[in-house]
Amino acid sequence: MPTLTDGVLFGLGILVLDFLAWRFMDRKSGQMRLALRALMFGLSTYVLFRSGMYPLRAAPWPDEPLRHLLAQFLEVVWWLQGARLVIIVLDRVVLPETWHKERLFQDVLGALVFMAAAVGAIAFVLQLPVKGLLATSGALAVVLGLAIQSTLNDVFSGVVLNATEPFQIGDWVTIGDVEGKVVESNWRATSLLNSQGNIVVIPNSVAARTNIVNANEPSHTHGISIVLPIKPTIRPALVLEALTNAAASSADVLTDPKPLVSVRRATNDAIEYEIVCYVDALSKKIGVRNDLFDLAHRHLLSHGVVLRPLSVPEPILDPADEKHRLLRNVLIFQTLEREEISHLAAQLTKHEFDADDVIYTAADEGGHELHILAQGVAKAVVAKGGREVELRRLAPGDSIGQSGVLAGVRTAIVVRAMTRATVFRLDKSALTPVLAQRPEVVKEMCRLLSEHHATEELVLAAPSSVEESAGGFLQWIRDGVRRFHELSF
Repeated sequence: MPTLTDGVLFGLGILVLDFLAWRFMDRKSGQMRLALRALMFGLSTYVLFRSGMYPLRAAPWPDEPLRHLLAQFLEVVWWLQGARLVIIVLDRVVLPETWHKERLFQDVLGALVFMAAAVGAIAFVLQLPVKGLLATSGALAVVLGLAIQSTLNDVFSGVVLNATEPFQIGDWVTIGDVEGKVVESNWRATSLLNSQGNIVVIPNSVAARTNIVNANEPSHTHGISIVLPIKPTIRPALVLEALTNAAASSADVLTDPKPLVSVRRATNDAIEYEIVCYVDALSKKIGVRNDLFDLAHRHLLSHGVVLRPLSVPEPILDPADEKHRLLRNVLIFQTLEREEISHLAAQLTKHEFDADDVIYTAADEGGHELHILAQGVAKAVVAKGGREVELRRLAPGDSIGQSGVLAGVRTAIVVRAMTRATVFRLDKSALTPVLAQRPEVVKEMCRLLSEHHATEELVLAAPSSVEESAGGFLQWIRDGVRRFHELSF
Protein backbone atom coordinates (compact mmCIF):
# COMPACT_ATOMS: atom_id res chain seq x y z
CA MET A 1 0.00 0.00 0.00
CA PRO A 2 1.27 3.53 -0.75
CA THR A 3 2.17 5.64 2.27
CA LEU A 4 2.49 9.35 2.85
CA THR A 5 6.28 9.15 2.60
CA ASP A 6 6.97 6.99 -0.46
CA GLY A 7 6.34 9.74 -3.07
CA VAL A 8 3.43 8.08 -4.89
CA LEU A 9 0.82 10.20 -3.20
CA PHE A 10 2.96 13.31 -3.71
CA GLY A 11 3.18 12.52 -7.43
CA LEU A 12 -0.60 12.01 -7.67
CA GLY A 13 -1.16 15.28 -5.81
CA ILE A 14 1.06 17.15 -8.26
CA LEU A 15 -0.95 15.70 -11.18
CA VAL A 16 -4.22 16.85 -9.58
CA LEU A 17 -2.83 20.37 -9.06
CA ASP A 18 -1.55 20.43 -12.65
CA PHE A 19 -4.98 19.45 -13.97
CA LEU A 20 -6.83 22.01 -11.85
CA ALA A 21 -4.46 24.81 -12.83
CA TRP A 22 -4.74 23.89 -16.53
CA ARG A 23 -8.52 23.72 -16.25
CA PHE A 24 -9.19 27.01 -14.48
CA MET A 25 -6.29 29.27 -15.47
CA ASP A 26 -7.03 31.98 -18.04
CA ARG A 27 -6.17 30.65 -21.50
CA LYS A 28 -5.02 34.08 -22.68
CA SER A 29 -2.09 34.11 -20.25
CA GLY A 30 0.17 31.89 -22.34
CA GLN A 31 3.39 32.74 -20.50
CA MET A 32 1.87 31.93 -17.10
CA ARG A 33 0.52 28.60 -18.36
CA LEU A 34 3.93 27.67 -19.78
CA ALA A 35 5.69 28.64 -16.52
CA LEU A 36 3.19 26.60 -14.49
CA ARG A 37 3.63 23.53 -16.69
CA ALA A 38 7.41 23.78 -16.39
CA LEU A 39 7.10 24.13 -12.58
CA MET A 40 4.80 21.12 -12.27
CA PHE A 41 7.03 19.02 -14.53
CA GLY A 42 10.04 19.97 -12.42
CA LEU A 43 8.25 19.06 -9.18
CA SER A 44 7.08 15.78 -10.68
CA THR A 45 10.62 14.95 -11.82
CA TYR A 46 12.02 15.75 -8.36
CA VAL A 47 9.44 13.61 -6.56
CA LEU A 48 9.84 10.62 -8.91
CA PHE A 49 13.64 10.54 -8.82
CA ARG A 50 13.71 11.22 -5.05
CA SER A 51 11.34 8.28 -4.45
CA GLY A 52 13.21 5.81 -6.67
CA MET A 53 10.80 5.99 -9.63
CA TYR A 54 13.09 6.48 -12.61
CA PRO A 55 11.15 6.92 -15.92
CA LEU A 56 14.16 5.49 -17.81
CA ARG A 57 13.79 2.08 -16.19
CA ALA A 58 11.04 -0.29 -15.06
CA ALA A 59 8.76 0.88 -12.25
CA PRO A 60 9.84 -0.25 -8.71
CA TRP A 61 7.97 -2.35 -6.17
CA PRO A 62 7.05 -5.33 -8.38
CA ASP A 63 5.98 -7.25 -5.24
CA GLU A 64 3.33 -4.65 -4.39
CA PRO A 65 0.84 -4.62 -7.29
CA LEU A 66 -0.98 -1.40 -6.36
CA ARG A 67 2.18 0.66 -5.72
CA HIS A 68 3.81 -0.82 -8.83
CA LEU A 69 0.78 0.07 -10.96
CA LEU A 70 0.68 3.63 -9.59
CA ALA A 71 4.42 4.00 -10.17
CA GLN A 72 4.00 2.87 -13.76
CA PHE A 73 1.16 5.36 -14.20
CA LEU A 74 3.25 8.24 -12.81
CA GLU A 75 6.24 7.38 -14.99
CA VAL A 76 4.11 7.11 -18.16
CA VAL A 77 2.44 10.44 -17.35
CA TRP A 78 5.93 11.94 -16.83
CA TRP A 79 6.80 11.04 -20.42
CA LEU A 80 3.55 12.60 -21.69
CA GLN A 81 4.06 15.72 -19.56
CA GLY A 82 7.55 16.08 -20.96
CA ALA A 83 6.23 15.67 -24.51
CA ARG A 84 3.63 18.37 -23.95
CA LEU A 85 6.23 20.75 -22.50
CA VAL A 86 8.59 20.10 -25.43
CA ILE A 87 5.79 20.87 -27.91
CA ILE A 88 4.99 24.19 -26.22
CA VAL A 89 8.66 25.22 -26.08
CA LEU A 90 9.25 24.29 -29.73
CA ASP A 91 6.11 26.15 -30.77
CA ARG A 92 7.10 29.34 -28.95
CA VAL A 93 10.86 29.33 -29.41
CA VAL A 94 11.85 27.26 -32.45
CA LEU A 95 8.99 27.37 -34.97
CA PRO A 96 8.66 30.43 -37.28
CA GLU A 97 6.01 32.99 -36.40
CA THR A 98 4.01 32.20 -39.56
CA TRP A 99 3.55 28.59 -38.43
CA HIS A 100 1.75 29.67 -35.28
CA LYS A 101 -1.35 30.53 -37.33
CA GLU A 102 -1.46 27.14 -39.02
CA ARG A 103 -2.93 24.21 -37.08
CA LEU A 104 -1.49 21.69 -39.51
CA PHE A 105 2.16 22.10 -38.51
CA GLN A 106 1.27 22.24 -34.83
CA ASP A 107 -0.78 19.04 -35.10
CA VAL A 108 1.90 17.17 -37.06
CA LEU A 109 4.65 18.29 -34.69
CA GLY A 110 2.55 17.34 -31.65
CA ALA A 111 1.76 13.93 -33.09
CA LEU A 112 5.46 13.18 -33.75
CA VAL A 113 6.57 14.25 -30.26
CA PHE A 114 3.78 12.34 -28.53
CA MET A 115 4.53 9.26 -30.62
CA ALA A 116 8.19 9.42 -29.59
CA ALA A 117 7.15 9.83 -25.92
CA ALA A 118 4.76 6.89 -26.17
CA VAL A 119 7.47 4.65 -27.65
CA GLY A 120 9.88 5.75 -24.89
CA ALA A 121 7.32 5.00 -22.16
CA ILE A 122 6.55 1.58 -23.63
CA ALA A 123 10.24 0.68 -23.98
CA PHE A 124 11.58 1.98 -20.63
CA VAL A 125 8.64 1.90 -18.23
CA LEU A 126 6.58 -1.06 -19.42
CA GLN A 127 9.60 -3.00 -20.70
CA LEU A 128 7.74 -4.19 -23.81
CA PRO A 129 9.66 -5.31 -26.95
CA VAL A 130 9.69 -2.23 -29.17
CA LYS A 131 10.88 -4.09 -32.29
CA GLY A 132 7.87 -6.37 -32.29
CA LEU A 133 5.61 -3.43 -31.53
CA LEU A 134 7.07 -1.44 -34.42
CA ALA A 135 6.66 -4.40 -36.80
CA THR A 136 3.05 -4.85 -35.72
CA SER A 137 2.37 -1.14 -35.94
CA GLY A 138 3.89 -1.08 -39.44
CA ALA A 139 1.47 -3.72 -40.66
CA LEU A 140 -1.36 -1.89 -38.94
CA ALA A 141 -0.25 1.37 -40.56
CA VAL A 142 -0.49 -0.23 -44.02
CA VAL A 143 -4.04 -1.38 -43.33
CA LEU A 144 -5.04 2.00 -41.93
CA GLY A 145 -3.32 3.80 -44.81
CA LEU A 146 -5.42 1.92 -47.35
CA ALA A 147 -8.56 2.61 -45.33
CA ILE A 148 -7.94 6.35 -44.99
CA GLN A 149 -6.19 6.96 -48.30
CA SER A 150 -8.25 10.05 -49.17
CA THR A 151 -7.68 11.54 -45.73
CA LEU A 152 -3.93 10.96 -46.02
CA ASN A 153 -4.06 12.65 -49.42
CA ASP A 154 -5.62 15.69 -47.75
CA VAL A 155 -2.95 15.64 -45.02
CA PHE A 156 0.03 15.54 -47.38
CA SER A 157 -1.60 18.09 -49.68
CA GLY A 158 -2.04 20.30 -46.63
CA VAL A 159 1.67 19.92 -45.85
CA VAL A 160 2.51 21.10 -49.38
CA LEU A 161 0.09 24.04 -49.19
CA ASN A 162 1.39 25.18 -45.83
CA ALA A 163 5.01 24.79 -46.93
CA THR A 164 4.57 26.78 -50.16
CA GLU A 165 2.20 29.32 -48.51
CA PRO A 166 0.07 30.37 -51.51
CA PHE A 167 -2.21 32.09 -48.98
CA GLN A 168 -2.42 32.98 -45.29
CA ILE A 169 -5.21 33.28 -42.77
CA GLY A 170 -7.24 36.39 -43.62
CA ASP A 171 -6.36 36.47 -47.35
CA TRP A 172 -9.14 36.76 -49.94
CA VAL A 173 -8.58 33.93 -52.42
CA THR A 174 -10.26 32.04 -55.23
CA ILE A 175 -9.78 28.27 -55.11
CA GLY A 176 -11.28 26.72 -58.21
CA ASP A 177 -14.79 28.17 -58.47
CA VAL A 178 -15.00 29.22 -54.81
CA GLU A 179 -14.08 32.74 -53.72
CA GLY A 180 -13.82 33.87 -50.12
CA LYS A 181 -11.70 34.83 -47.12
CA VAL A 182 -9.43 32.17 -45.59
CA VAL A 183 -10.56 31.66 -41.99
CA GLU A 184 -8.86 28.32 -41.23
CA SER A 185 -6.30 25.95 -42.72
CA ASN A 186 -5.89 22.66 -40.85
CA TRP A 187 -4.58 19.17 -41.53
CA ARG A 188 -7.58 18.15 -43.63
CA ALA A 189 -9.16 21.16 -45.31
CA THR A 190 -9.15 24.91 -45.91
CA SER A 191 -12.21 26.91 -44.83
CA LEU A 192 -13.32 30.02 -46.75
CA LEU A 193 -15.90 32.60 -45.72
CA ASN A 194 -17.65 33.52 -48.98
CA SER A 195 -19.47 36.75 -49.88
CA GLN A 196 -22.81 35.26 -48.75
CA GLY A 197 -21.46 34.78 -45.23
CA ASN A 198 -21.23 30.99 -45.51
CA ILE A 199 -18.28 28.77 -44.62
CA VAL A 200 -17.07 26.69 -47.57
CA VAL A 201 -14.79 23.77 -46.62
CA ILE A 202 -12.40 22.74 -49.42
CA PRO A 203 -10.35 19.53 -48.95
CA ASN A 204 -6.63 20.19 -49.21
CA SER A 205 -6.28 17.58 -51.96
CA VAL A 206 -8.77 19.55 -54.08
CA ALA A 207 -7.05 22.87 -53.36
CA ALA A 208 -3.64 21.43 -54.28
CA ARG A 209 -4.89 20.30 -57.71
CA THR A 210 -6.66 23.49 -58.80
CA ASN A 211 -5.75 27.09 -59.53
CA ILE A 212 -5.40 29.39 -56.52
CA VAL A 213 -5.77 33.13 -57.01
CA ASN A 214 -4.71 35.27 -54.04
CA ALA A 215 -6.29 38.72 -54.26
CA ASN A 216 -4.13 40.02 -51.40
CA GLU A 217 -0.85 39.60 -53.31
CA PRO A 218 0.63 41.97 -54.17
CA SER A 219 -0.93 43.97 -51.35
CA HIS A 220 -1.01 47.35 -53.14
CA THR A 221 -2.43 46.27 -56.52
CA HIS A 222 -5.72 44.49 -57.16
CA GLY A 223 -6.94 43.81 -60.68
CA ILE A 224 -10.43 44.32 -62.09
CA SER A 225 -11.67 42.98 -65.41
CA ILE A 226 -14.99 43.63 -67.15
CA VAL A 227 -16.06 42.30 -70.55
CA LEU A 228 -18.61 43.97 -72.82
CA PRO A 229 -20.02 42.47 -76.06
CA ILE A 230 -20.64 45.14 -78.72
CA LYS A 231 -22.32 44.84 -82.10
CA PRO A 232 -19.62 44.03 -84.71
CA THR A 233 -20.81 46.81 -87.07
CA ILE A 234 -19.52 49.42 -84.59
CA ARG A 235 -16.01 50.56 -85.45
CA PRO A 236 -13.59 49.10 -82.84
CA ALA A 237 -11.54 52.31 -82.61
CA LEU A 238 -14.60 54.20 -81.43
CA VAL A 239 -15.41 51.60 -78.77
CA LEU A 240 -11.81 51.43 -77.56
CA GLU A 241 -11.71 55.20 -77.16
CA ALA A 242 -14.96 55.21 -75.19
CA LEU A 243 -13.86 52.42 -72.88
CA THR A 244 -10.45 54.06 -72.33
CA ASN A 245 -12.26 57.23 -71.26
CA ALA A 246 -14.51 55.14 -68.99
CA ALA A 247 -11.49 53.77 -67.13
CA ALA A 248 -10.02 57.28 -66.89
CA SER A 249 -13.28 58.61 -65.41
CA SER A 250 -12.87 56.64 -62.18
CA ALA A 251 -10.59 58.39 -59.69
CA ASP A 252 -10.03 55.10 -57.85
CA VAL A 253 -8.44 53.39 -60.87
CA LEU A 254 -4.64 53.45 -60.68
CA THR A 255 -2.68 55.08 -63.46
CA ASP A 256 0.29 52.79 -62.76
CA PRO A 257 -0.17 50.03 -63.86
CA LYS A 258 -1.99 51.74 -66.69
CA PRO A 259 -5.53 50.54 -67.53
CA LEU A 260 -5.62 48.31 -70.59
CA VAL A 261 -8.52 48.19 -73.05
CA SER A 262 -8.41 45.53 -75.74
CA VAL A 263 -10.45 43.45 -78.14
CA ARG A 264 -10.85 40.09 -76.47
CA ARG A 265 -12.37 38.10 -79.31
CA ALA A 266 -14.76 38.39 -82.25
CA THR A 267 -17.76 36.18 -82.99
CA ASN A 268 -20.50 36.25 -85.61
CA ASP A 269 -22.79 38.20 -83.28
CA ALA A 270 -20.47 40.49 -81.33
CA ILE A 271 -17.00 41.75 -80.60
CA GLU A 272 -15.99 41.36 -76.97
CA TYR A 273 -14.01 44.21 -75.42
CA GLU A 274 -12.20 43.95 -72.09
CA ILE A 275 -11.16 46.60 -69.59
CA VAL A 276 -8.36 45.55 -67.22
CA CYS A 277 -7.44 48.06 -64.52
CA TYR A 278 -6.20 48.13 -60.95
CA VAL A 279 -7.11 49.60 -57.57
CA ASP A 280 -4.97 50.02 -54.46
CA ALA A 281 -7.32 48.34 -51.96
CA LEU A 282 -9.22 45.07 -52.07
CA SER A 283 -12.29 46.74 -50.57
CA LYS A 284 -12.62 49.00 -53.64
CA LYS A 285 -12.91 46.21 -56.21
CA ILE A 286 -16.69 45.72 -56.12
CA GLY A 287 -17.52 49.42 -56.10
CA VAL A 288 -15.11 50.28 -58.91
CA ARG A 289 -16.29 47.32 -61.00
CA ASN A 290 -19.88 48.54 -60.69
CA ASP A 291 -18.83 52.11 -61.58
CA LEU A 292 -16.95 50.90 -64.64
CA PHE A 293 -20.07 49.29 -66.08
CA ASP A 294 -21.99 52.55 -65.54
CA LEU A 295 -19.18 54.68 -66.95
CA ALA A 296 -18.80 52.39 -69.96
CA HIS A 297 -22.53 52.74 -70.64
CA ARG A 298 -22.33 56.54 -70.46
CA HIS A 299 -19.22 56.92 -72.62
CA LEU A 300 -20.49 54.51 -75.25
CA LEU A 301 -23.85 56.31 -75.33
CA SER A 302 -22.03 59.61 -75.84
CA HIS A 303 -20.57 58.08 -79.02
CA GLY A 304 -23.96 56.82 -80.16
CA VAL A 305 -23.38 53.20 -79.06
CA VAL A 306 -26.25 51.73 -77.04
CA LEU A 307 -25.64 48.70 -74.86
CA ARG A 308 -28.54 46.37 -75.58
CA PRO A 309 -29.38 42.74 -76.29
CA LEU A 310 -27.78 41.98 -79.65
CA SER A 311 -31.01 40.40 -80.85
CA VAL A 312 -32.81 43.77 -80.56
CA PRO A 313 -32.62 46.16 -83.55
CA GLU A 314 -30.30 49.08 -83.00
CA PRO A 315 -32.21 52.32 -82.24
CA ILE A 316 -31.54 55.44 -84.29
CA LEU A 317 -30.27 58.26 -82.09
CA ASP A 318 -31.42 61.80 -82.90
CA PRO A 319 -29.07 64.66 -81.90
CA ALA A 320 -32.09 66.40 -80.35
CA ASP A 321 -32.69 63.34 -78.17
CA GLU A 322 -29.11 63.60 -76.92
CA LYS A 323 -29.72 67.16 -75.71
CA HIS A 324 -32.95 66.11 -74.03
CA ARG A 325 -31.17 63.21 -72.31
CA LEU A 326 -28.35 65.41 -71.08
CA LEU A 327 -30.75 68.02 -69.69
CA ARG A 328 -32.81 65.33 -67.97
CA ASN A 329 -29.67 64.23 -66.14
CA VAL A 330 -29.34 67.69 -64.57
CA LEU A 331 -30.77 67.58 -61.07
CA ILE A 332 -32.62 70.89 -61.09
CA PHE A 333 -34.37 70.14 -64.41
CA GLN A 334 -36.03 66.91 -63.33
CA THR A 335 -39.39 68.62 -62.68
CA LEU A 336 -39.62 70.41 -66.04
CA GLU A 337 -42.12 69.44 -68.72
CA ARG A 338 -41.01 68.16 -72.12
CA GLU A 339 -41.83 71.47 -73.82
CA GLU A 340 -39.68 73.33 -71.31
CA ILE A 341 -36.82 70.88 -71.81
CA SER A 342 -37.14 71.40 -75.57
CA HIS A 343 -36.95 75.17 -75.03
CA LEU A 344 -33.76 74.78 -73.04
CA ALA A 345 -32.32 72.26 -75.53
CA ALA A 346 -32.68 74.81 -78.30
CA GLN A 347 -30.58 77.25 -76.26
CA LEU A 348 -27.67 74.86 -75.73
CA THR A 349 -24.40 75.77 -77.39
CA LYS A 350 -21.76 73.20 -78.27
CA HIS A 351 -18.08 73.67 -77.43
CA GLU A 352 -15.00 71.50 -78.04
CA PHE A 353 -11.98 71.28 -75.74
CA ASP A 354 -8.60 69.61 -76.00
CA ALA A 355 -6.89 67.82 -73.12
CA ASP A 356 -5.81 70.19 -70.31
CA ASP A 357 -8.06 73.01 -71.55
CA VAL A 358 -10.05 74.84 -68.89
CA ILE A 359 -13.77 74.20 -69.37
CA TYR A 360 -15.12 76.21 -66.46
CA THR A 361 -13.72 78.68 -63.96
CA ALA A 362 -15.23 81.25 -61.64
CA ALA A 363 -12.88 83.86 -63.11
CA ASP A 364 -14.79 83.85 -66.42
CA GLU A 365 -16.63 86.99 -67.36
CA GLY A 366 -20.27 86.39 -66.53
CA GLY A 367 -19.52 82.84 -65.46
CA HIS A 368 -23.18 82.06 -64.77
CA GLU A 369 -23.54 79.14 -67.19
CA LEU A 370 -24.43 75.51 -66.84
CA HIS A 371 -21.86 73.15 -68.36
CA ILE A 372 -22.91 69.62 -69.34
CA LEU A 373 -20.23 67.16 -70.42
CA ALA A 374 -21.35 65.29 -73.53
CA GLN A 375 -18.17 63.42 -74.45
CA GLY A 376 -14.76 62.85 -72.87
CA VAL A 377 -13.43 63.05 -69.32
CA ALA A 378 -12.93 66.12 -67.11
CA LYS A 379 -12.03 66.79 -63.52
CA ALA A 380 -13.15 69.40 -61.02
CA VAL A 381 -10.30 70.84 -58.96
CA VAL A 382 -9.90 73.56 -56.35
CA ALA A 383 -6.77 75.42 -55.29
CA LYS A 384 -5.62 74.54 -51.78
CA GLY A 385 -2.27 75.15 -50.15
CA GLY A 386 -0.65 76.26 -53.39
CA ARG A 387 -1.70 73.16 -55.33
CA GLU A 388 -4.78 71.77 -57.04
CA VAL A 389 -6.88 69.22 -55.18
CA GLU A 390 -9.14 67.02 -57.31
CA LEU A 391 -12.74 66.95 -56.08
CA ARG A 392 -14.31 64.62 -58.59
CA ARG A 393 -14.18 63.20 -62.11
CA LEU A 394 -16.80 64.13 -64.69
CA ALA A 395 -18.13 61.63 -67.24
CA PRO A 396 -20.70 62.14 -70.03
CA GLY A 397 -23.96 63.34 -68.48
CA ASP A 398 -22.33 65.09 -65.52
CA SER A 399 -22.82 68.82 -65.14
CA ILE A 400 -21.34 71.71 -63.20
CA GLY A 401 -22.67 75.19 -62.56
CA GLN A 402 -26.22 74.33 -61.45
CA SER A 403 -26.00 76.73 -58.51
CA GLY A 404 -24.51 79.40 -60.79
CA VAL A 405 -27.17 79.28 -63.50
CA LEU A 406 -29.97 79.07 -60.95
CA ALA A 407 -28.94 81.41 -58.14
CA GLY A 408 -25.81 83.15 -59.40
CA VAL A 409 -23.52 81.42 -56.89
CA ARG A 410 -19.83 81.63 -57.70
CA THR A 411 -17.41 78.93 -56.60
CA ALA A 412 -13.65 78.49 -56.63
CA ILE A 413 -13.92 75.29 -58.64
CA VAL A 414 -12.05 74.89 -61.93
CA VAL A 415 -13.02 72.20 -64.45
CA ARG A 416 -10.26 70.99 -66.73
CA ALA A 417 -10.51 68.51 -69.61
CA MET A 418 -8.51 65.30 -69.16
CA THR A 419 -9.21 64.11 -72.72
CA ARG A 420 -10.69 65.74 -75.77
CA ALA A 421 -14.14 66.80 -74.58
CA THR A 422 -17.45 68.06 -75.91
CA VAL A 423 -19.46 70.34 -73.62
CA PHE A 424 -22.92 71.91 -73.96
CA ARG A 425 -23.45 75.27 -72.28
CA LEU A 426 -26.70 76.86 -71.11
CA ASP A 427 -26.74 80.56 -70.24
CA LYS A 428 -28.84 81.80 -67.33
CA SER A 429 -30.86 83.97 -69.72
CA ALA A 430 -32.33 80.80 -71.30
CA LEU A 431 -33.65 79.70 -67.91
CA THR A 432 -35.22 83.01 -66.86
CA PRO A 433 -38.44 82.71 -69.00
CA VAL A 434 -39.12 79.23 -67.62
CA LEU A 435 -38.71 80.40 -64.03
CA ALA A 436 -40.91 83.46 -64.62
CA GLN A 437 -43.80 81.30 -65.89
CA ARG A 438 -43.51 78.53 -63.28
CA PRO A 439 -43.05 79.80 -59.69
CA GLU A 440 -43.67 76.31 -58.34
CA VAL A 441 -40.76 75.04 -60.42
CA VAL A 442 -38.49 77.61 -58.77
CA LYS A 443 -39.35 76.26 -55.33
CA GLU A 444 -38.75 72.67 -56.40
CA MET A 445 -35.45 73.51 -58.07
CA CYS A 446 -34.27 75.29 -54.94
CA ARG A 447 -35.33 72.37 -52.77
CA LEU A 448 -33.50 69.84 -54.94
CA LEU A 449 -30.37 71.97 -55.03
CA SER A 450 -30.37 72.53 -51.27
CA GLU A 451 -30.83 68.81 -50.58
CA HIS A 452 -28.21 67.58 -53.00
CA HIS A 453 -25.61 70.33 -53.17
CA ALA A 454 -23.14 68.31 -51.09
CA THR A 455 -23.10 65.52 -53.67
CA GLU A 456 -22.09 68.01 -56.37
CA GLU A 457 -19.51 69.77 -54.25
CA LEU A 458 -20.49 72.95 -55.93
CA VAL A 459 -22.34 75.36 -53.72
CA LEU A 460 -21.12 75.60 -51.37
CA ALA A 461 -19.65 78.75 -50.83
CA ALA A 462 -22.62 80.04 -48.94
CA PRO A 463 -21.85 83.08 -46.81
CA SER A 464 -21.79 82.84 -43.03
CA SER A 465 -24.97 84.91 -42.86
CA VAL A 466 -26.96 81.97 -44.22
CA GLU A 467 -27.22 80.33 -40.83
CA GLU A 468 -28.45 83.56 -39.32
CA SER A 469 -31.23 84.10 -41.85
CA ALA A 470 -34.77 83.09 -40.95
CA GLY A 471 -35.19 80.53 -43.73
CA GLY A 472 -31.69 79.09 -43.60
CA PHE A 473 -29.88 77.78 -46.67
CA LEU A 474 -33.01 77.00 -48.71
CA GLN A 475 -34.41 80.50 -48.27
CA TRP A 476 -30.99 81.95 -49.14
CA ILE A 477 -31.09 80.09 -52.47
CA ARG A 478 -34.66 81.25 -53.19
CA ASP A 479 -33.73 84.85 -52.51
CA GLY A 480 -30.71 84.49 -54.75
CA VAL A 481 -32.86 83.10 -57.62
CA ARG A 482 -35.28 86.02 -57.40
CA ARG A 483 -32.49 88.59 -57.41
CA PHE A 484 -30.41 86.86 -60.08
CA HIS A 485 -33.28 86.33 -62.57
CA GLU A 486 -35.13 89.55 -61.53
CA LEU A 487 -38.30 87.67 -60.60
CA SER A 488 -41.18 89.49 -58.89
CA PHE A 489 -42.72 86.60 -56.92
